[in-house]
Amino acid sequence: MTERARKVEPGRLRVIAGGSPTPAPSYRLLTQVSAALSTSLDLDRTLKEILERMNALVAFDAATIFLLDDARRELHVKAALGVPVALKEVKSFQVGEGVVGWVVRHGATALIQDSSKDARYKVTGPERRAKTVLAAPLRAQDSLLGALVLVRAAKEPFGPEHQRLVEAIASQAAVAIDHARLFETERASRRRAEALLATAQAGSEAVTTTELLQRAVKQVALAMRATAAAVILPDEEGEIIEAAFDAADPPAFGLESLRSQPVTALPLMTALQEEARPLLVQRTARPALFDDAFWSHSEAQALAAVPVRWQGRMIAALIVGFADPDRLTPAEVELMDEIGRQVALGMERLRLQARVQDQQNEMAVVAERNRIARDMHDGLVQYVYALGLQLEHARDLVGEQPDAVAPVLTSSIQQTNHVLSEMRTFIYQLRPIIMKEKEIGQWVVDLCRQFQQATGIPVEAEVGAPAEEELSPAISIALFRIIQETLANIYKHAAATRAKLSLNFGTDEARLVIEDDGRGFDVDQRPARGIQQGHGLANIEERVRELGGTLELESAPGAGTRLEAVFPYSR
Repeated sequence: MTERARKVEPGRLRVIAGGSPTPAPSYRLLTQVSAALSTSLDLDRTLKEILERMNALVAFDAATIFLLDDARRELHVKAALGVPVALKEVKSFQVGEGVVGWVVRHGATALIQDSSKDARYKVTGPERRAKTVLAAPLRAQDSLLGALVLVRAAKEPFGPEHQRLVEAIASQAAVAIDHARLFETERASRRRAEALLATAQAGSEAVTTTELLQRAVKQVALAMRATAAAVILPDEEGEIIEAAFDAADPPAFGLESLRSQPVTALPLMTALQEEARPLLVQRTARPALFDDAFWSHSEAQALAAVPVRWQGRMIAALIVGFADPDRLTPAEVELMDEIGRQVALGMERLRLQARVQDQQNEMAVVAERNRIARDMHDGLVQYVYALGLQLEHARDLVGEQPDAVAPVLTSSIQQTNHVLSEMRTFIYQLRPIIMKEKEIGQWVVDLCRQFQQATGIPVEAEVGAPAEEELSPAISIALFRIIQETLANIYKHAAATRAKLSLNFGTDEARLVIEDDGRGFDVDQRPARGIQQGHGLANIEERVRELGGTLELESAPGAGTRLEAVFPYSR
């Protein structure tokens, strides 16, 4: 036996003088392999390390670990050491093909002393010298996962002792492979759930389609560990590219140049119109679907284009790029397709919300018109009608009682002034105000001045310094309407001689306080909302509640009224 062949004799123990027997190298290797497999979840690295340690003990020219595919019809290289043939010429074997295929089919070890004399050995390249081959099945419980194959020159054949050692290592490796697969399956399931949850949250929390798509594309890039990700949004008719949102900054695909271009400017969009499933594109193929100019912005070697559909119509396109084309596995493609469905659901939710908001706006306009019509009928129309009667009476008195005409005309003049005052109130309530044209303090002061001019009730207005960040339109409009409604209530119901308003902006909230010295009322006994009682306070409460604010109302008969509304900026 040559020096190389006698490198390992697993059953041998060596004794150190004055000591006890120590494990032979084979058992030490088994211990090291067991420790490595049980402590690592990086299967590729661990398997290669095992082969390297085996080579230090069981000399071989080449070693390969083959694993069965999901269909259990082919064996693919999972790890290799010194195997140019396995990696370049032989990437897979069918079950039953070659030595490795025979081992998996029969579930037994194959020990071939001379490959040239064994029909199970398959020549995979140019004719080479004879080899000795040792192939052991990888078995975890009752499931065959693949095979471990060792090869070296036939003049140094493997023996039974090598077979026992390799079978033991293969058994441990199979258990580690099974555990690693379970771990990877669990991790993939968790990542899938996290990706879908993040996309669903983006769809449920976003308030605009733009916000939804921007958040969704970033979540996709993160969840898929993608090199690049983008969303293309066509218009309602599906003819013009309305927008493109990229997850990277600067953009990875450079799709912004397509904005306002016809959908046909990107052939990929046209192709997706006919696709029910994601479309896979390889960079090496240089397909006409995706121009080279867009590839040049990205390091992606392959991409998946996902049609985002609702009721059969494509409403957007999700594009995800990968540096490794092998990442486009069926499971990953299915996940992206599911993410596309989540994005479609979020977009439809926002579309329905917009329709509901439009309907609510229309209802609000109708309600406002009805209120104005009612107020004009109950106020102005009645005053004008009474004024007409007084003037008719003055006309009748001219011939019969000239001295009685003057008092009637004086009363008519007073009535006319009252009508003018009512008209000023209506003009004040209806006057549009573009808040962005003025500082918030200015339009509050103007509002109070207009009220004072229209009603004669003085209002002391005090406005603090504006917040560091620009006040949101929703809070600005709410403040304007609440101030308007409260002042109108003071004029109509309070019989007040003066009022005071203060508006201050803290670091987290805006605080509005309005006080008057009017007749007051019992807050707990105020009538229920209705046509006769009006909707003023109820409207104020709704505005504050919708913006996540708080409202405090203090009043008592004869003690005036104090209203305090607080709006948090975060909402």
